[in-house]
Amino acid sequence: MSAADRSTWMEHLPTERCWELLASTPVGRLGVLVNSAPEIYPVNHQVVEGSIVFRTDAGGKLHGLERSPAVCFEVDGYRGTHHEGWSVLVKGRAELLIDPVDRRTAEALDLAPWGLGPKPHWVRIVPAEVTGRRIHTSAAVRSRTRRIP
Repeated sequence: MSAADRSTWMEHLPTERCWELLASTPVGRLGVLVNSAPEIYPVNHQVVEGSIVFRTDAGGKLHGLERSPAVCFEVDGYRGTHHEGWSVLVKGRAELLIDPVDRRTAEALDLAPWGLGPKPHWVRIVPAEVTGRRIHTSAAVRSRTRRIP
């Protein structure tokens, strides 16, 4: 843990905790290049065997993934009144699920599309790097410490 100043702390999260947060957060943001410009899309997802799976429709996002499969994916959470927050960033490659076994596995997930229209394309992000951090104030640390029996 390192101090950003005397009252704010940043903690690097272990990889196992990063995966727990990824699995417990239903919506993340996908960063992808579309026509050579970065774009960010919210997607609902699930963690499956060390990868991230989501559904999409044909369009800019899918076109960008097919042309440039290098992506990043981020989930986060915060408590503004406590000046606390965390984020997990995954860097990796996106691949369309084409193999029938992979598709059947994905289709068995409880991952219904949130947006209108069909989302017939399944995408898996294969991570190359998973990092996370938590930022909190010393007041938040003190209040958590006081509650410990």
